[in-house]
Amino acid sequence: MVIEKANSPVPNKVRAGWDQLTAKYAGGRDLADRFFQEIVKKYTSSRRHYHNLQHIQALLEFCEIYAAQLNDRDVVEFAIFYHDIIYNVLRKDNELRSAGVAVKRLEALKFPADKMEQVKIYIEATKTHALTVSVTHPRDLQFFLDFDMSILAADLDQYEAYARQVRREYRIYPDNLYYPGRKQFLQSCLAAEHIFQTAIFQELYEAKARTNMARELDKYGL
Repeated sequence: MVIEKANSPVPNKVRAGWDQLTAKYAGGRDLADRFFQEIVKKYTSSRRHYHNLQHIQALLEFCEIYAAQLNDRDVVEFAIFYHDIIYNVLRKDNELRSAGVAVKRLEALKFPADKMEQVKIYIEATKTHALTVSVTHPRDLQFFLDFDMSILAADLDQYEAYARQVRREYRIYPDNLYYPGRKQFLQSCLAAEHIFQTAIFQELYEAKARTNMARELDKYGL
């Protein structure tokens, strides 16, 4: 068993997951390696504190846990790798731009066009976390979105670290601008009927996520 270093910039599971995924398609190893280096460069930017390779690894681990529940794991995994490849806190179109990068790279890797369109839809859905009628496997998209939101139900110390990391990513904004936006996000999640979309995530993680977010609101007087 390979032991990962705590501060490894490229978690072993991320590299292995990419290699296993891309080996199935005809784009070639050299191209897949070049695209992986692009992924590493983007996700290890000095501006990334939460939306980094550790986030990708966490989602891939959930993908492995729930593999038997997925109809098309490859679509979900490519969406995981590319959903935050563009991340600029000053812009409102990160999801659209990330989806655009994914389409270009998956075309080059010879990923089937119909599945590539699904990856695009999944990534764009991270903006609103809403389903669309053009999804081939709606439950796969629901699992992907729940994987992405899973940090909300983490143990308290991990959740608090996440909140600090996101604040650092938005450090360009002063507190009087950042915290009202954070408050709006937390309150909108808590006001929704469900934070998670799949029944299994609702059963396992809903209550804990609500407790974490309510505690954050109280902690910062939001």
